[in-house]
Amino acid sequence: MSIYNLRVSLLRGGTLALVVGMVVLGPAHASLSSAIRIVLEKGKHYAPTDLFLHRGDTITLVNGDDNAVHHAFIEADRFAFDAGDQEPGKQATLTLKEAGDFIIQCGIHPKMKLTLHVQ
Repeated sequence: MSIYNLRVSLLRGGTLALVVGMVVLGPAHASLSSAIRIVLEKGKHYAPTDLFLHRGDTITLVNGDDNAVHHAFIEADRFAFDAGDQEPGKQATLTLKEAGDFIIQCGIHPKMKLTLHVQ
């Protein structure tokens, strides 16, 4: 059997297996797993400053400063988040369970803001 005939045979067999699998198992449902995003707190800024996320995604806030403490928090109608004081090198996580736009602020550096857009 030539390489070409072997490829055609495998392709046909693979296609047949795919069709049989779809008929037997029904339609496939794709689900995206939750994403984890890293946000750096450094130099009195969040990086990035805007994030577009889905419900269920998690963000990890990492204090990348050598000697500055940060204090990330959200005050919203639907939920609140407070990471407490984050010493240099420490991190805090937040799983987003609500859709909407939210602003993470720093209780120590008032101009430090991160906007979350959650779908």
